[in-house]
Amino acid sequence: MDFGLSEAHIMLGRTLRQFVEREIIPLEREYPGAVELPDEALRPVEEKVKAAGLWQPAVSVELGGGGIDKIGLAVVTEETWRSVLARNMTGPRVNEYLYYDSDLIREKYLMPTIRSEKRGATGFSEPDAAGDVAGITTTAEKVEGGYVINGGKIWSSNAERADYVAVLARMKGTERREGHTLFLVDRGTPGCTYVRTIPTLGFALFGEWHFQDCFVPDSQRTTPEGGAWSVAQARWTTARYLFGAQSLGLAGRCQDMALKYVKTRSTFGQPLASRQAIQFMLAESEIGLQAIRALTFQAAWKAEQEMDVRHDASIVKVFATETGTQIIDRALQIHGAAGYSTDLPIEVHYRTIRGLRIADGPSEVHRMVVSRNILRDV
Repeated sequence: MDFGLSEAHIMLGRTLRQFVEREIIPLEREYPGAVELPDEALRPVEEKVKAAGLWQPAVSVELGGGGIDKIGLAVVTEETWRSVLARNMTGPRVNEYLYYDSDLIREKYLMPTIRSEKRGATGFSEPDAAGDVAGITTTAEKVEGGYVINGGKIWSSNAERADYVAVLARMKGTERREGHTLFLVDRGTPGCTYVRTIPTLGFALFGEWHFQDCFVPDSQRTTPEGGAWSVAQARWTTARYLFGAQSLGLAGRCQDMALKYVKTRSTFGQPLASRQAIQFMLAESEIGLQAIRALTFQAAWKAEQEMDVRHDASIVKVFATETGTQIIDRALQIHGAAGYSTDLPIEVHYRTIRGLRIADGPSEVHRMVVSRNILRDV
């Protein structure tokens, strides 16, 4: 089994790193502590990304993207997450449900999202079903010409800027794990209320939605009735092993900063790099990075071979986010007070990776999944 990087993957990673260092990292000084670029700064960056041929690398060439494979997607994710401000620079995420076989979905949602003319939010989690999506209570009732949605969604990613939200609802009258169906609801639709943007330590602009007798036409259902579970599982599986690549980007940059710092900083007449305590901290971080990389790219390779990687994805999610947190914490400690300040990006990397340990299922849920899998045949 060889899940090493090809020359094309290496070149892609090198090009992205140079772009991030040239175009994005200087913006960190203009927006200290920020987790996203404002539109007036993001739009010029997007144009530069397009000119560099880096736009929507995971979208097919036929639809205007780069057509990279799943290993390449891990490469892109790692490099764009070396700066929190670069996370979305290659274009909005194009989720699986936008590829539904519908001309209206394609023209109204898919293509505008690919071009960054529209932005979407996800509406999966609920106040009483954040880590247990099978237990959602938002309902969709079939009526003439469409569906009526009632319920609420919370921790909706990208919600504040979204033009539409993908709402996971259960067909009225169905039981747990049954009837899950996905709908695209335009912002401003009668009965669809954006409640608030949720203040957080960082990471993303999460929001809350409420739906009361919200009518959605048949044409905006983006899975068969009861067919959303497999679509959601596919999205979560990809997202979860990519948490490894995100952690590599966040933690790898902080490790690089720590290595540079200890070679130039002296205390009590001795360079920091000469002190065994510092050497051991850096060694532990390097070991952690290598382990994250191996697990992440093994999962990406398996996914490219169309193997079932749900078990691997949960392992990557837990190990990468927790180990990455430790690596960033060491880098912050090595930098001392400067690492704790917004003068350096370490603090925002720390806040961001802390959120990754909760997003798309907290570590405890994924440990339950892993233990259930390994005990199944015992």
